Amino acid sequence: MTGTLMPVWHCGVPVDPDRDQARQWLQSELDRPGYSVERSFVSRVWEWITGHLPSLDLPGTLPPWAAWAALALILLAGLAVITFVSRDRWRRASLSLQPATGAVLEEEGLRATDYRARAVAALLAGQPGAALVDAYRALTASSIERSLLDDRPGRTAHEVAVDLSSVFPDAALDLARAAEHFDEVRYGAHDASREQASAVLALEEQISRSRPAFGALP
Repeated sequence: MTGTLMPVWHCGVPVDPDRDQARQWLQSELDRPGYSVERSFVSRVWEWITGHLPSLDLPGTLPPWAAWAALALILLAGLAVITFVSRDRWRRASLSLQPATGAVLEEEGLRATDYRARAVAALLAGQPGAALVDAYRALTASSIERSLLDDRPGRTAHEVAVDLSSVFPDAALDLARAAEHFDEVRYGAHDASREQASAVLALEEQISRSRPAFGALP
């Protein structure tokens, strides 16, 4: 009957096999279709791990559980690295999906001179990020006061750069760069260097003293 290990007789005399021969007969019997059992994936993975565990090259003086401890530490370290990398990539992806634009002028009643004074004070206080933001606000407010820009609420740094580039074409590249730094500092949680803040302050002074090229308008 399938699934039953029957005694083996040879010429009417019971066979008395040695241990290896008995194991071979038992394995042959268990390999028959009646004994086949579908194992889970986890079971097969666990068997692979336990089968490779004795191959770890550990000193003979260490206890048997040392191999298990070493394998557990390796698996935990790998899991920690994978978790850290995944979280870092998720954080970067989530930040990249967030809009990095917003209104330049968010306060009412402040003039260009007010923003300019705050920018200079922030730069002297060692706060280049705040100095850059207020310097770009001073540039925007000054352009509105000179009627180079209409007083439209919600105008973004990019829109300011595009509109002013049409009347200050020689400063178009500097305006675009200043707008990018403004968005990075104000809405992208980046920091600015002292050189970047000084450059925006210098650009604001240059624009305020330059005559617009209205002939460049279409």
